[in-house]
Formats: sequence, C-alpha cells, structure tokens
Amino acid sequence: MAYQSKTVIPQGIRAIAQRFWQDSKSLPPSAWDKWWKTLAIGLGLCALVTYGLTRIAMGWETLWLQAWDEKWLLAWRDRSPLTFAKGVTWESPGNLVGMLPIFFTLTALTAWFRKPLIAATVVVTYLGQFALVWISWGMWSRARPDLIADGLAAPSLHSFPSGHVVVSVSMYGLIFYLWFRTSKNWLEKIIAIAFGTVWISLIALARLALGAHWPSDVIAGILIGSLWLTTVITALARAINAATEYKFKHH
Repeated sequence: MAYQSKTVIPQGIRAIAQRFWQDSKSLPPSAWDKWWKTLAIGLGLCALVTYGLTRIAMGWETLWLQAWDEKWLLAWRDRSPLTFAKGVTWESPGNLVGMLPIFFTLTALTAWFRKPLIAATVVVTYLGQFALVWISWGMWSRARPDLIADGLAAPSLHSFPSGHVVVSVSMYGLIFYLWFRTSKNWLEKIIAIAFGTVWISLIALARLALGAHWPSDVIAGILIGSLWLTTVITALARAINAATEYKFKHH
C-alpha cells in the first residue's frame, strides 16, 4: 500500500500537468497574451502602491499612527465579540496550513476539468501576493503588538501589512468571484458576495482578536489584497473574452 501511494500521487500530478499543458496549447495566443500583459502591468502598479503605502505608514508611525493603532486595538479587545479562542478558529483558514490545501486542490481541480486559464490564475494569485507582502516586509520590520495575551499570538516582526489578510482577500476573493461568475441567478450571486465578505472579514478581525496585528496592518492588507484581486480578475476576464472572441470568429 505504501509503495502504491508513492506511485499514484506522482502519476496523478503528472496527469494533471499534462492535461493542463494540452489545454493551454489549445487556447489562442491572444488569450494568453492579454492574460500575462494585464498581470505584468497590474503587478507593477500593485508593487508601486505597496511601496508608497509602506513609506507613508513608516512616516506616520511616530506622528500619530502608533497611538491610533494602540487606541483602537485596545478598544477592539474590550468590545470584540470574538474571543481569543474564537480568533484562533477564524484565523486558521487564512494561515499557511489552512491555505495550502485549498490552493493545491483548487489548482488541481481547475486544471483537471480543463480550465487552464483559471488554474494558471490561481497559481499567480497565490504567488503574487507573497511578492507584494515581501516588498513591504523588506522595507519595514514593524514590531507586532503585545497588548493582547502578552503577544502570545504575535511573532516579533513584519507586522505591516497583515500577510493573512492579503492572502485571504486575494485567494478567497478569487474563489468567491468564480462562484459569482458561474452563478445562474442574482440571488445566488448576492449570496456569494455576502458569504465572501463575511468569511474574509472574520479572518481579518480574528487577527485583531489575537493581537497578531495592528489595525493599520489589517487595513493595509485589505487594500493591497483588493488591488491584487482586481488585477487577477481583470486578467482572467480579458483572457476569457479573448478566447471566446477567437472561438466565435473561427467557428
């Protein structure tokens, strides 16, 4: 059984990769061209915004930002409906352990069911958000809060922006967008928007309940994640439209 499991998994990965490659080649070059160009321009703009946002926050920290963050984090601690234990539960889908299975599963399923543009977009969405977060973290090793549970859930540095929030907004945002896009009626579309908003909000608020980030870290994470999500959605939509137009003209 152990030997079979060691051979089945690589074979499955190989089959998915082969199907993705075959389906990718079947798409018109114009679709991939619009896809990667939109992503390249969007990533550059997101990087500039991340850089500028980080520079501004660094300048504001000693002026008023740190005092504002402390005030609102303490207020959230005293009034939050999320306890520390609930915060642990709700932040879990946004951490590395919770996100990786979702990332690999979504990539594999979309590739296997012959959606190469979506599969490629999932991969780029996940990897691109790391690049954006690392820009800020490389510029500013902001100390984490120690106002809740003596900083038990907060590592030492790289507080700005919240990586949990950036990846949650971009990855879960993409998932809920795909749900919205494939919905057949407006009620289901509204449910997709509402459920996605609540899900992502709970993950973001859980980081505050744990005292793992300052409020401005979470706000910055929402902004950066939303910009990157807009980029990947735009790239995917333009590529799908190009593929549809090509198919209409040649069939």
